[in-house]
Amino acid sequence: MAKVTKQEKRRVTLFIVLFIFIITFMCINIFPDWLKIMANKKEKETLEQEYVSLLNTEESLKAEVEKLKNPEYVERYAKEKFLYTKPNEIIIRKTDTK
Repeated sequence: MAKVTKQEKRRVTLFIVLFIFIITFMCINIFPDWLKIMANKKEKETLEQEYVSLLNTEESLKAEVEKLKNPEYVERYAKEKFLYTKPNEIIIRKTDTK
């Protein structure tokens, strides 16, 4: 077996220290970016859920607009929601009594 000299030991030690320094430096620089990426992923998921919710709301509002184009529906809606009546018309409310 060959004998390892002091100069080779120093060279290997210097290489290891330099390697550890470079790895540490890279990790310190990458960690904040990694945190930003994770925060952006969470925000993206939240925004996607909100987007889906808004699409569902838009669909229901479009359906409501289509219903409101029908005069009979508008009349019934006004009578039920706002107790609107025509002249000489009487509204009789039916309640469940159990």
